[in-house]
Amino acid sequence: MQELADFRQRMESRFPQLTKSERAIASYLLASHDEAAFLSAAELALRLGVSQATVVRFARSVGYDGFPGLRREIQSLVRVKAAPAVRLQHKLEELGSSRGQVFARIVEMEVEYLTEALHSVDQADLDRAVSIILGARRLFAYSNGPSRILAELAELRLRRFGLMVVAMTASGRDLAETLQLLAPGDAVLATGFQRGTQELVAVLEHAHALGCPSVFITDTLQSQYRDRASVVLAARRGPVSTFHSLTVPMAIVNTLILSVAMARSRESVAALEQLQSLRAGFGLDLEADSR
Repeated sequence: MQELADFRQRMESRFPQLTKSERAIASYLLASHDEAAFLSAAELALRLGVSQATVVRFARSVGYDGFPGLRREIQSLVRVKAAPAVRLQHKLEELGSSRGQVFARIVEMEVEYLTEALHSVDQADLDRAVSIILGARRLFAYSNGPSRILAELAELRLRRFGLMVVAMTASGRDLAETLQLLAPGDAVLATGFQRGTQELVAVLEHAHALGCPSVFITDTLQSQYRDRASVVLAARRGPVSTFHSLTVPMAIVNTLILSVAMARSRESVAALEQLQSLRAGFGLDLEADSR
């Protein structure tokens, strides 16, 4: 990929003139630009054990006006790597050496992500997320694209427990029509991965402006939206440059759903019993509908 080659050349050509701390930054960016693309200067400094001033000075030393310019350059590299065709190609190349054992490799990958989630998802944050959902008059669940199934799952399950949930999976004007219903006393459960879409920005900023608490499930956007979300839950889906999994985000959504059911077990059971009664009473209890 030419963009990455050019970036690497820029780092390597200036390497001899850098200080020891600046060389550590350059080495990290070359080895982990997928991760670094979404870190602020302060977060990068903390991760590498250097001062924020050193990070800013490094950006200028390698030819940028400042750290924001350097980060934009790295993010452009990530966007190229994150193109769907590129991700699929990388995953197929990775699986090619294990032909005939694709299922085993996929299971190993998912187990790895789930195991990591045990350490990256904080229980206190999960508890806060559950409290937000329980305290909401209505919950607006936002997901878009391939991850829209997460919002649809939250709507389906939580409604069956007697909660008022509105799924927001549309784009553009259609999203705005649903978003206008959001009001103080409501809460938002949103997911967003890799890049901040205009829809995601609209959902989180509108909720923040109304004083509606929000729970945000993401993989790489923590630092960008932490000031607009009440709780951020980290959900690793694999490297930016490869085919992504929804296993960890789905596990987090299922955890929230079951935690809500446990917190209001009597009401949840009563709501399910009422649903079953309605189905049976009106002949709607079809065997085919086993969701």
